[in-house]
Amino acid sequence: MSLLSELHRRNVVRVGIAYTVFAWLLLQVTDVVMENIGAPDWVMQALLFLLLLGLLPALIFAWVFELTPEGIKRESEIAEGVSVVHQTRRKLDTLIIATLVVVVAYLFWEGRLRQPGADAPLASSTQSQQDVTGEEKLTGMAALRQQTEAAARAAERVNSNADSDGKTSIAVLPFVNLSSDPEQEYFSDGISEELLNVLAQIPALRVAARTSSFQFKGDNRDIGEIADLLKVGHVLEGSVRKAGTRLRITAQLIEAEGGFHLWSETYDRELEDIFAIQDDISRAIADALTAELGLGTELSPGASKATANTAAYEAFLKGRALVNQRGNQAITAGVGELERAVRLDPNYAPARAQLAIGIALLAAGSGSYGDLTVAEVNERAGEQIAAAEALDNNFAELWAARAILARTNFDEQGHLNYSERALALRPNYADALNWRVNALNSLGLAEQAVQAREELLQIDPLSVVGRMNAVTFIAISGEPERALAIARSLAAQSPWASHVAQARAYRSQGQSDRQMEQLLLAYALDSRDMLVNFDISNVFSNSGLYEESVRIDRKVRPWALLNAARFEEAEQALRRELLADPGALEITTSLAKSIYLQGRYAEAVELWRQTLIETHYGEAVYSNGGEFGTARLVFSLRQLGEEEAASKQFEVLEQLLASRGAAGFTDHWWYFGQTIVAILKGDAAAGLEALLQADAKGFDALDLLNEPILDAIRTEPAFEIVRQNVAGRATDNREAVLTLICQNNPVPDYWRPLEATCSANGP
Repeated sequence: MSLLSELHRRNVVRVGIAYTVFAWLLLQVTDVVMENIGAPDWVMQALLFLLLLGLLPALIFAWVFELTPEGIKRESEIAEGVSVVHQTRRKLDTLIIATLVVVVAYLFWEGRLRQPGADAPLASSTQSQQDVTGEEKLTGMAALRQQTEAAARAAERVNSNADSDGKTSIAVLPFVNLSSDPEQEYFSDGISEELLNVLAQIPALRVAARTSSFQFKGDNRDIGEIADLLKVGHVLEGSVRKAGTRLRITAQLIEAEGGFHLWSETYDRELEDIFAIQDDISRAIADALTAELGLGTELSPGASKATANTAAYEAFLKGRALVNQRGNQAITAGVGELERAVRLDPNYAPARAQLAIGIALLAAGSGSYGDLTVAEVNERAGEQIAAAEALDNNFAELWAARAILARTNFDEQGHLNYSERALALRPNYADALNWRVNALNSLGLAEQAVQAREELLQIDPLSVVGRMNAVTFIAISGEPERALAIARSLAAQSPWASHVAQARAYRSQGQSDRQMEQLLLAYALDSRDMLVNFDISNVFSNSGLYEESVRIDRKVRPWALLNAARFEEAEQALRRELLADPGALEITTSLAKSIYLQGRYAEAVELWRQTLIETHYGEAVYSNGGEFGTARLVFSLRQLGEEEAASKQFEVLEQLLASRGAAGFTDHWWYFGQTIVAILKGDAAAGLEALLQADAKGFDALDLLNEPILDAIRTEPAFEIVRQNVAGRATDNREAVLTLICQNNPVPDYWRPLEATCSANGP
């Protein structure tokens, strides 16, 4: 007898068929159960491995043993003619047929009942139910009652769940990738991001920004806690699972206050164009949510642009996240990732726009993070913007890139306009929100800036740069403790940013040693960051430690010389810098300042005139240096007899200070500005009174008392009292800073003071 005939006689083939059909059905049922209980992928993988492992023993068992009326016996122990394999064969045939019937029924249910028809692109299995806690079981009546209550809540939701601004609020958490395929991680992130973009278009809905909601990726904390941190009333979460050639996307809407599951839906799709699926599913979920929340808004497709290259998408996500951390080190690494994304997919427009943003943030300057010249930034970032524009001329990242490039060129009106164009496309775009705040401040629109800043903190409460920038303004408006708490809260996301923000909070309180401590800690993390290096140099200058000030970084040396009143040296150094970077407005205006402080007013005015820009006020105003720069321009014009030009600039100066005062920024700097304004108006008595108020607020900038404008009150006895008070504070600050760096240096492995600094001052 042949081997094949013997396999057939002993029912080995039938056992194999029965085993395979039953194992397949078991896997399908287990997959549904595991998905509903949220089991990890390894459970299914382990079951599949065990079933494959069990096939061979089952076949060997069928060959060696036989099922008889007396039980299982070895084939060799059964006498010829006594075998009952034909009876076993009929039983196996019955089992196989019954199992196949179940399989066919399951496939019919999976393909027809669970899946949408040809003209119904999305599944419709919406359910609304309240969570059941403890031992309580959900009976049919309880379920009906809960569905009725959910319907009533939906009718009232617009009013009852609206925030103080009249908007319903929601956060879209990163969808969880339940597949073993790592490429699906980027698809699940893309679903979440596209949902953010679509939902952000609804005027009545406030959507937490991506930079905040994506902080909770992989975070298993309570939904209520997440909603509280994000300041939202609803949370949308979901998952993505890939099974063969199919994708299953599940989403659910949760009401944060009570933890109610208001809505859930499962969508299944064939895996063809994953980004077309992404758009399709995100639009479907958004439509369902607007109906559930009673918003009833027509939605347009999302604003995000996709790449079919998952490696490029991965590099884009990494690069953007790094740039959002700020600091030279993080931004430089982010630019590298974004350059990789562009190499992998040159037609990926968002990657090009984000790369332009990263390059622009590395421009040289006291308020930036790198040392690139304006010419280099314009060339490199401009090239990326032009390439992105050729691919798509109207998406949010493109307008944001134009905004930050305008800021690099000190075009503050363009900075504001482009930021607002980006926000028109994506109202919860964190970078554009932040740049709008900065532009409003630069244009002297302080009250609008305060409102915009609070909007940013509400929409993007976990934004690194948003909180870092807000700290200074919150502190000087009379909330130092809140400012410090916000600064410390940054530590979990970016220790570097937390140190920078804490330094700003301590600066507003006149604690120079605590400010220096935090700046040195930031320096140890990122010694190439120019924002920190400029701040360290300024603290040393304000403390009279000029030798330390000039050596912290080569790029800050000209400004350190200026702060040290070494005006001729500063002028020479600034002229050298200007030759290397002729487009840098900060260098030009600082050069004008050094010339002004040497009494050469005509030369200073000529330089200032080269750097004037149109502002919100409709008049030309010196943009870099705020009210002090404008005041010096007014004074210089008067020295030259140009009263009409001086008067126009003086109107701008008054509006700048009035706006900041109305916004609540009435710290010692504001009172010093009032001193300058009063003297320029010819009211020396009012100027002296304002200087006394600045003194009472803790004014400690001893070098500013040498300002030529103050000559009008310099001989007054009260002025000498103020000078002595300021000198005393400067001495106290100096001693505190010396004690820190010489005795309690927090970063001796990264930076140390000169030996002469500590020995000469003897702390």
